[in-house]
Amino acid sequence: MTFDDLKARAASTDNIADLFISEPDRLSRMAHRIGPIRADFSKQRVSLDDLEALLALADAKHVKEWRAKLFAGEPINVSEGRAVMHTALRGVGGEAVADEVTAMRARIAVFSNDIRASGKFDDIVHIGIGGSDLGPRLVADGFAATLTASPRLHFANNVDGASVNDALAGLDPKRTLVIVVSKSFGTQETKMNAESVRDWLAQAGCSPRDHVLAVSANRDRAIAFGIHSDNIFDFWDWVGGRYSVWSAVGLSLAIAYGPDAFSQMLDGAAAMDRHFRDAPLKQNIPVLMALIGVWNRNALGYDSLAVIPYSRRLRKFSAFLQQLEMESNGKSFGRDGKPAGLTCPVIWGDEGTNGQHAFFQWLHQGTGPNGRGGAPVDFVAVLADHEGRPEHHRALLANCFAQSKALMMGKSEAVVRKENSDRADIDSLAPQKMFPGNRPSTTLTLDELTPSAIGYLIALYEHKAFVQGVLWGVNSFDQWGVELGKVLADTILTELERREIGDHDPSTKALIRLAC
Repeated sequence: MTFDDLKARAASTDNIADLFISEPDRLSRMAHRIGPIRADFSKQRVSLDDLEALLALADAKHVKEWRAKLFAGEPINVSEGRAVMHTALRGVGGEAVADEVTAMRARIAVFSNDIRASGKFDDIVHIGIGGSDLGPRLVADGFAATLTASPRLHFANNVDGASVNDALAGLDPKRTLVIVVSKSFGTQETKMNAESVRDWLAQAGCSPRDHVLAVSANRDRAIAFGIHSDNIFDFWDWVGGRYSVWSAVGLSLAIAYGPDAFSQMLDGAAAMDRHFRDAPLKQNIPVLMALIGVWNRNALGYDSLAVIPYSRRLRKFSAFLQQLEMESNGKSFGRDGKPAGLTCPVIWGDEGTNGQHAFFQWLHQGTGPNGRGGAPVDFVAVLADHEGRPEHHRALLANCFAQSKALMMGKSEAVVRKENSDRADIDSLAPQKMFPGNRPSTTLTLDELTPSAIGYLIALYEHKAFVQGVLWGVNSFDQWGVELGKVLADTILTELERREIGDHDPSTKALIRLAC
């Protein structure tokens, strides 16, 4: 089975609504549950026979073998010669690092409880960027559905001064704990924000030794910054940034929401790990999600995926997935150094129902590749009402479920003509009010938005990204595309500081001149 075989099959795949008629057991075979998550793939434009072909592709691409290598701790990050052991942070696989992971989890629990019991701090400022920010920020929002942060948690990520100013607004430096998260302790954005916060503390007579913690793989730099060695939590080299929320990078979460909540999130992710490791491929939710994503990308030709959480507490989810999926699989060349063909689609989205009043017009009626409009959608909904406003929650769920149906069913021109038969301009109006439908979507429902459910959800997409990387033949665990711009930024920053302009193209020279 090859991608060309998939494209040939896609040309004859039925309308989604018709598949429910021709496949009476479609829903039971395409909706699966693990723990608090139910995944309904039945509104995807893929037949049960197509799904069998996709499973054959998984066998042809050796998904099972690569999965075994992942959990065995083999160095599958081939360009950097590293193992990929984020599941070990949850206690699944990675026996070689199990002792140090267990020790770190115990240290985080004791330290967090001590800080919470001391009552010394009202606020935490978490400083990081990329995986050192997106994961903790997403999880903090999610935890807030069922828990109250104490101390309160704030984030500074962007090098834009507004980011650190917003994080510090209204805080008392004497009652503020700062956590600097950087594997290298040299990331430009994190370093500048940390220096600004250190100056803010110093102006109030506060020492970094009493107010600043570090999560880093570079203890020497953290100590040189003024952080006491006892206040440094190790960020191991084998922890990738976008897979790091499970490590000491989540220290701020453990302090703000309690180590029990942090452990529950890890346990939820571990349950998803075991499901991914052990379940047959045809009932394996991450594998099915990955295969259907490849079908949409490589067979149907869609170039983007909209992820729409109908939960304000998950409003950062699409941003989190942009890094997880696009940094992992946004590659043009495979592990073998040869062109990889079509790989990761653009990941985008916003919270429902906001998006319905913006880009849903395009989802329903817009144009797209190969004559197919819009984009596939992942809807994410939480069944429980955590806000104490049941009428709001019913309306939220009604909108989510209605949109998935509307994208699939559409509205024919004949129906529009019947509804507007009294209009003199019906010939020009009818095509405008017609919805083509047949637009694919997956709906994920979470019973509740608990810490455990958040762990399940994030780990699901991690494993999806891994499987898609295997299918496309790319290394999902490096990120060379991040480096070039960072190197050039350092050069231009020096020129801006010295008010000198180096050897650049005319456009870049003109831009630097504007800022000097």
